Parts: sequence; C-alpha cells; structure tokens
Amino acid sequence: MRIPRNFIDRLINRVDLVDLINSYISLRKTGINYKACCPFHNEKTPSFTVNAEKQFYYCFGCGTHGTAITFLINYKNLSFFEAVEELASRLGIEMEYEQGSSPASAMKSYEELYQLMIEASKFFKQQLRNSTKAINYLKTRGVSGEIARDFGLGYAPAEWDVLLKTLGTTPEKRTALLKTGLIKQNESGHRYDRFRDRVMFPILDKRGRIIAFGGRTINQTNKHEPKYINSPETELFKKRHELYGWYLASKLRPLKNIIVVEGYTDVIALAQAGIKNVVATLGTAISEDHIKILFSRVSEIIFSFDGDKAGQKAAWRALETSLPLIHAGRQVNFLFLPSEHDPDSLVRQEGMQSFTTRLTRAIPLSNYLFDTLIQQVNLNIPEGRAALFEKAKALLTRLPDGAYKEQMWHKLKQTTYQAPPKSKRRINSKNFKQITSLRELSLVHQAIVCLLHKPALSQLIENLEQLNVLKSKDITLLYELIEFTLKNPQLTLDELCEHWRDTEYTQIINKLAAQKALFTETNINIEKDFLGAINRLYEDYMNQRMDFLTHKVTSLTAKEKQELQSLYKSRGQNSQY
Repeated sequence: MRIPRNFIDRLINRVDLVDLINSYISLRKTGINYKACCPFHNEKTPSFTVNAEKQFYYCFGCGTHGTAITFLINYKNLSFFEAVEELASRLGIEMEYEQGSSPASAMKSYEELYQLMIEASKFFKQQLRNSTKAINYLKTRGVSGEIARDFGLGYAPAEWDVLLKTLGTTPEKRTALLKTGLIKQNESGHRYDRFRDRVMFPILDKRGRIIAFGGRTINQTNKHEPKYINSPETELFKKRHELYGWYLASKLRPLKNIIVVEGYTDVIALAQAGIKNVVATLGTAISEDHIKILFSRVSEIIFSFDGDKAGQKAAWRALETSLPLIHAGRQVNFLFLPSEHDPDSLVRQEGMQSFTTRLTRAIPLSNYLFDTLIQQVNLNIPEGRAALFEKAKALLTRLPDGAYKEQMWHKLKQTTYQAPPKSKRRINSKNFKQITSLRELSLVHQAIVCLLHKPALSQLIENLEQLNVLKSKDITLLYELIEFTLKNPQLTLDELCEHWRDTEYTQIINKLAAQKALFTETNINIEKDFLGAINRLYEDYMNQRMDFLTHKVTSLTAKEKQELQSLYKSRGQNSQY
C-alpha cells in the first residue's frame, strides 16, 4: 500500500525540523542556524547544521543532509514507511494511503490551497482600502497604516457571498474554498462566506505561508455576534501547532525572549509600540506544542494575559502546561496587568517605556506557583503546611529531573518548614572547646558563626555564586546557610541548629553555635567581622580563578580573556590579554 505524495508533503510542511532534531540531540543556536556535533559520525567540533528557514539539515563533515523524514530514517534506522508513520504520529495526523485514486486531481495539492489563501488575502486587503468604515475602525484602535501593512490586515465585506463569487469561479475552486474554511456550507448545500463585516488577520505558519484567518467584528451593536472568529481546523491549519505573530517575531535579531498574549490586537498594539517579540494563541489555551516551538528559539517566555479572572485562569493553565518543559537554562515569567486592562489598552494608555518596565518586573514561575498556593492555605498550622506540600508536590513531580527541579523542591521544604519551640533543644557550650577570638577559626567558619548568631547578615551578601565554587572546607554549608537565612532572617540560633540536626553538618553547626562568648557587648563588631571574612573569601575566589585561567591548558575564550583582564585590573595590574 502506497502513501500519497501530497500526504508526505503535508507532514514535511507541518513539522518543525528544529524541534524534531532537538528532541534527539542538543542543538545550539548560532546566528540564523542551529548546530551540534553530527549524530552520524564522530567529531569534536560541531559541523552538523540545521536551517530553520529552509527546514533542511546538512553536515559539513560527512555530507549527510535531508529533511525530517530522512533524519528519522538515518538516526533511528527506520524504513521510509516507518519514518512517515512516526512523523504522522508525532504531529497527531492520521495516516493516509492510496486506494487507487490519483492525488493529482484539481485543487487537491497543498500548493494550490496555499495559493488560494494568498488570493483571499489580496482580496481582503483590497476591500480594506475601499472601506471607509473599516479604516476608521482601525484608526480608532490606534492601528497605523504601516502596521496594517506589516501584518497584512484586510476587511471582509458584509455581503453573504462576495468572496465566494470572486474566487470561486469554478466548481473545483469552490470546493477548495470549502477545504480552506473560507466558506461554509449549510445542511441544504448552500455555500456562503465564513467571514463577513470583519477586520481580517491572516495567520502565517512558521515558513510565512498563510494557513488561516482571524476576523474581528466592527459591528459593535450586534451583541449576538462573537467578537472574534477564526478559521476552522483544516488540512493547513491546526491551532495547537500555530501562534499568531510567530513568523514575524522569529525573524528578530537578537531574539532573547517571547511575550505570549491572548489576542491579535494585543500583538499588533505592542508591535506598533515597538515591542515586536510578541505572539498570541489562536482561540485555544497554550499547548505543550506551542511552548516547545518557543523554547526552540528562546530561553525565556513571558506570559502576559488580561488582568481579569479569565486572564488569571489562562495564566495558571500556562504554568501547568509549562512545567514538563522547564529545566535549567529556561525561564517562564508572568506579567499580570491591572484588572481593567489587556496589553492592547495598557500599552496605548501608558506607552512603550512603561510597559517595558512592567516586563522587567514579571514574576518568575517559581514565585507565582508558591504565592498562589500559599494563599490557599494557612501556614501557621501543621494542617496548612501539609496541604501546601501536597498541592505543590502534585505540580513539582511534573518537572523534568535536574537542577531546576531540585531547587523547587528545596524551596518547598523551606516554605513548609516550621521550627520547633525554642525550649525544645539547647546547645550546651560545655560540650565544645571555647575560643577567645574568631581568628582561631577558618574564614568559612568565621562567616558561619557570625551568621548563626545574626542570620540577617546574609542580606549583605553579593555574588553568592562565587562563594559556592570556592575550594574551601565547609563552603557548601556556608552557601546553604546564606540561602536559608536569606529566606528566613528571623530564625533564632536554636532554630537554625534544629534545621541542621541529624545531617552531616550537625557537629560543626553545634560547635560554632556554642561560641556565644565571642559576641558579648565588649567584644567584636559582628557585622564588620562577618564582612571581613566574606571579602577575604572573595579574594580567595579571585586568586583561584586567576590561577585557573592563567594556567589553562587550552586557549581562553573571548569571555574568559575579558574576565582575566578584569581580575588583573581589580589588583591594579596589567594583563597581556
């Protein structure tokens, strides 16, 4: 049994080759392409290149090249038939087989359907130029002629079948119009235009081809008409795979992050204000496929939904959908607008600069998740903390294994931790040798003993990550203590000791906690001594780092050279780099 050629073309046109290959090997973006070490021969320097625009891969080392189907054949050792089946399954498309009929019948090829969509777009654009009503509506919404041109906006006249009559000049074309969703057919077989008296928004796929349309009514008096309607799902258009504005946004250089909004006009209003890295879902909730598409190009996604209850609900769904796709190096943030605004109205009211400032204050997914769940429980009672743990556990288990998941579990344990009463456990100073000066301790232990007796000192720390990479005894304990006291500066000495009870650090924590005599009113300034120890640890870090970079066997990268120059400069020395 044979597979129709046009079915194979549809699969290749629908799949995102970057997403497909990235699910098997790790691709790294370099300019407009993506690179990796070739999976088909051994190499140390990446020469395997994927072109997202042309949906084609090529290895400059071994010469292997091809499309999505050839990649599956070669990488997974599949037959052609098996590769087509796997690709169809991945896209959620049912397999098609030839039954003796020719796929070359009039208007059945996808090239002809795409061409028909172009003709429809031209028709809608011409109708917009001739409609004073539609032009005035766009002006009232602040849409400029330039942005209308960039997004290909048009207008569908109010007549019932003007598009049908204009483009449906043959029975084959009328059938094709029905296949694209541009016209509808009732039970009696009568056909008519789907879009009437609406501003039209062409929807482009990842390769810039028109695959569907959205229409926004300009008849404000008819309350029975839906404000927005989209093309139905067709052979060209699957909502869960497409994002409005993605084709234009993906061409931006550099593209650091993507803002996800709810509607066409939100995308257009932000683009007109100068914020062009924006996309919108198409009448459906954000899907895993959408997020995979975005993460294939950027490492940060910002969800900015309407400020009403529906927007809040959409944001939480986006959080849940994002969880299985987040790992170290990826960020998901949430921007919540005033309840009376959407991005369209807000950016027109306050301008680009204010909206951009709001974007910098977007809430990380971790904060949004915990803040939302904490509002649902009472953390002052054991039952509330247990409820929070169970609620969060159901979400955190959906995260992929890795550092991000570990950090989220750590945050959950910190949030639900409740120290026992102060009288439950005391540190007996007699069990440990007393010292008379901090100088008898290592720098790490000096910092720890200060923090134990005054946890709020952790607020003075900068460049925490530098401390964590130091090669010093108990540096990990210091790092964890700083992290813990940053979140819990109010804890007492006994509560801190209780937190580390029955761990590998129990003995050293208790020993340092017992040195209370160091902090009498007549003794040293604890804040000054703490900063002194930390600053000397920073010096140790710089020394270790300079030694590593100076004696590095392989050549330094440009970034490492710049770092080494900064380290020399901080010491008032000149560098050869």
